[in-house]
Amino acid sequence: MDKATLFAAPEAAAHGASGGGTMEITITLLIVVAFLAGLAWFAKRVRGGFSRGGGQRIQVLGAQALGPKERAVLVRVGDTDILVGVAANNVNTLHVFPAGANTEAPPAPASNPPGTPDFKALLFKSLGMKERP
Repeated sequence: MDKATLFAAPEAAAHGASGGGTMEITITLLIVVAFLAGLAWFAKRVRGGFSRGGGQRIQVLGAQALGPKERAVLVRVGDTDILVGVAANNVNTLHVFPAGANTEAPPAPASNPPGTPDFKALLFKSLGMKERP
């Protein structure tokens, strides 16, 4: 037996991986990605399920970022609204509104004054296309 025959690679290894191996890897990868997506969906549903409920005594009415780690949060407890400052390591009461005070957010202003075209309309016009609904 000569050295070339002694150290020759098997036929499958000499031609690279077979197509079946690549298909198995692809299917396994798709299963793992689907599992991770399902796990993320489940975690979102569970977290959302704990925070929602019909008989909540504490409701967050709104929040506004004041800095990278600071927020002002308007919280309703029963019929009293409380403005709270939230920072990295502490929470401070900024103001307590009396019961029945109107702390609802004002209506949002119109995005475009009447007669002013929006960005989408201008883009389609500049491209020479008709706007689609």
